[in-house]
Amino acid sequence: MFSSRFYLIILLLFLTPFSAYSEYPVIMNLGSDDYIFRQITSDITTSYVLNSSGTGEVPLALYSYKPGSKENLFMIASRLNLPYEAITTLNRISSVSEFASKKEILIPNQPVLFVPEKPSGDVEYLLSARFYDRSNEILVNYRERKEKFTYIIDGRFNNTERAFFLDAFFRFPLDKGRITSYYGMRLSPITGEPSFHPGIDIAAPGGTPVIAAGKGIVTVSGYDKVLGNYIIIKHPGTYQSVYGHLKKSFVKSGSPVNAGTIIGEVGNTGYSTGPHLHFEVRGRDKAEDPLILINRKK
Repeated sequence: MFSSRFYLIILLLFLTPFSAYSEYPVIMNLGSDDYIFRQITSDITTSYVLNSSGTGEVPLALYSYKPGSKENLFMIASRLNLPYEAITTLNRISSVSEFASKKEILIPNQPVLFVPEKPSGDVEYLLSARFYDRSNEILVNYRERKEKFTYIIDGRFNNTERAFFLDAFFRFPLDKGRITSYYGMRLSPITGEPSFHPGIDIAAPGGTPVIAAGKGIVTVSGYDKVLGNYIIIKHPGTYQSVYGHLKKSFVKSGSPVNAGTIIGEVGNTGYSTGPHLHFEVRGRDKAEDPLILINRKK
């Protein structure tokens, strides 16, 4: 006769979903009723405290999780209070669009950036070039293969790595035009005083079509005393693009646009000394150099 304990074990085995990462504890759901979820989030919270105080660190541990059909990368990262880079670099996910194809992922118990010993793809090569210290290493079992990583505590993508991952490279906003002022410090053409220029100025004849630099949603189509007639487009991920000094705007707030959609015309409105387009890219509401993010092949 089998004991009731034996039947309980058998029942639990049937109820536990198959995991390709069987050596790692399985997070069943991202809720407080899941013991493993409570354990990993406790570790993550503790790691932030220890990292900021420099008093120690949480031993690195990995967990497995199967994302639900309605869960995306940023939702999962937010629920765990982890940078999304910690998840994507561990799972060798090269772009935000690739995440949807993952049926199961590994999740670390602290905010770390993983750099593979043998990089593949743009993001991993960029990380490998930036982080060459091999002092912190971990061997990760991916199903039937093992891979070695260096891990960087509190590591994050830089602007270029983030742009590659978020598929955030933009096309030039004019088919033809000449850059007359670059991103960074310059003498203001209006005041003659040194000032920071958060974008690039592209000279072109008035009426030249202005095109959306990437797919997104128009969040602003209005007038500003400095930018004149201007448009802001919110793109997938964290980026926005800004188009200023327009003669005309052809889109309204809430309008969806694709890369290459004509959204307006070059003008001379606002604080402007001649027909040109002021083009700006903002990541996490902070201006970045557009020329780093423009794909010249588009």
